[in-house]
Amino acid sequence: MAPVPAGPADTPDVDVAILSDFRLPGGTTSSIAEEVRAQSEAGISTALIHAAGSITNYPNPWSTHIQRILDLPGVRIASARARLHARVLIIRHPTVIYSTLSAFEGLTADHVIIVVNHAAVDAADTWHYPVEATDARVRRLFGVESVWAPIGPVVRQTVLDQTTRVPLRETDWVNIFRTTGEVRRRAGFIGDRPVIGRHSRPQPGKWPATGKDILQAYPDSPDYQVEILGGAQVAEHKLGYVPSRWHVIEFGGEEPTHFLERIDFWVYMHHPDLKEAFGRAAMEALAAGCVAIMPPYLEELFGDAALYASPREVRGLVDEYRADREKFLAQSARAQDFALAFSPEMHIRRLEELGVQAPGVAAPADPYDLPARPGPALLIAADAETDLLDAAQAHLHQGRPVLRVELTDTPGRRATHAAGAAGGGGAGTSVLQLSTAAGLQTDEQTWQRHLQDGLRRLLRVHRPGEVTVVGEHVPDAVLRALAWSDIPGIWVRGVGGDDVAPDPRTASCFRRVLSPAEVGMSSTSALPAARESQPIATPGQETR
Repeated sequence: MAPVPAGPADTPDVDVAILSDFRLPGGTTSSIAEEVRAQSEAGISTALIHAAGSITNYPNPWSTHIQRILDLPGVRIASARARLHARVLIIRHPTVIYSTLSAFEGLTADHVIIVVNHAAVDAADTWHYPVEATDARVRRLFGVESVWAPIGPVVRQTVLDQTTRVPLRETDWVNIFRTTGEVRRRAGFIGDRPVIGRHSRPQPGKWPATGKDILQAYPDSPDYQVEILGGAQVAEHKLGYVPSRWHVIEFGGEEPTHFLERIDFWVYMHHPDLKEAFGRAAMEALAAGCVAIMPPYLEELFGDAALYASPREVRGLVDEYRADREKFLAQSARAQDFALAFSPEMHIRRLEELGVQAPGVAAPADPYDLPARPGPALLIAADAETDLLDAAQAHLHQGRPVLRVELTDTPGRRATHAAGAAGGGGAGTSVLQLSTAAGLQTDEQTWQRHLQDGLRRLLRVHRPGEVTVVGEHVPDAVLRALAWSDIPGIWVRGVGGDDVAPDPRTASCFRRVLSPAEVGMSSTSALPAARESQPIATPGQETR
């Protein structure tokens, strides 16, 4: 696509404004979140503008996908009534902008992109939004001719089925996926029988039309293990029961990336009236190395990265690839290679075509943006006081750069400074504040997932030589992130740690367990004392 001419000379308040209904729980907000992460890492500023559309009439909270990106550098929330000028305004989901009651009187932009992530016309010839009327409303609201950007060939054709009188982007605005550098190739099968899985929203259109088709695609048989993420209410309604051999997890009950790691065959059979615009869940399955089986019309998008069948043909394909391990592994590798092409860098390049220049670093002082090489020691404050954190840092990481992660109800105040008494030796200390559950205004389970994702990203980017966790009560999310990374961990217990035995379950997750006294803290002094310490033997560990 040829570069777009530069817009007005006005300096924008923000590089990119993204407008959508952030209550949507699935692919729309998941795709927004990935683009915002890419923009933040590239130093591109982002404003998030919520618009309540007619897609959902329930007072739902914002999607967890959106909640997890609110702390990123360069990201802010803007009111629909705010005066704001953006270099590029991206509107996600045409139904939202067509149906919202907001007028956006203070919002202007050099370029307006309508990302078409939902079919305009389905297989039953039902119109889901009027393309020309939506385009006219966008021009009235923002005074700029918009460009329609379908996310794939299927949804592009549905727009053309309605009209050819709106400007379409020459190439698709494909969704991006964070897979580069972290792809784990499959080595074989998960268990002693084929594991069939599916992940989708709990909507009737996401399931086959009949109970017979459901059982052909997802058999109730001892010869197969079936894993369902997204609930089985629709299947139960059609079958009259939930097959006893299915293992069902409700939508949002597990991170898709974790779920897909224990799936051999990702089977997605849906209602014949549905036309998938792109299939984010399918792409996630491909990136995870699952052998995907989908309806034949999706071959136009996924090519040889997936297999294609009707519901009655699913078991034949599963049995064929299960019987030939090398054939299975070759198809798994093709799937992952395909997913690798949809990188965050692709998104940054298309923004550059619209006049958004990426400086390359979101914020020089921000810990998230340090180079991906062996980095500073990671010091995580669980529920520790500042004095104990300083003592642990001085005792264990004296003279070394440290990234200090603190949990707070009011995140956003980040700083990088030369360490004084805390670190010693002139080493730098970077402070990153992450939200607590209260700060995110969410439930404990959602917050734990948010924290785990944030810590895994830090561990992946910085690759610290070791991680120190300070505090009496260590969140489960911290333990899971450490187990995922396989980086040696040290636990400095809280102020009661001198007199109370460590919790065995938590202690077993760390290489060393230290009490406050062993890092120079006592009940009578808050001054750190640098000295050698010996690890404490804990259940299941050897003293080193």
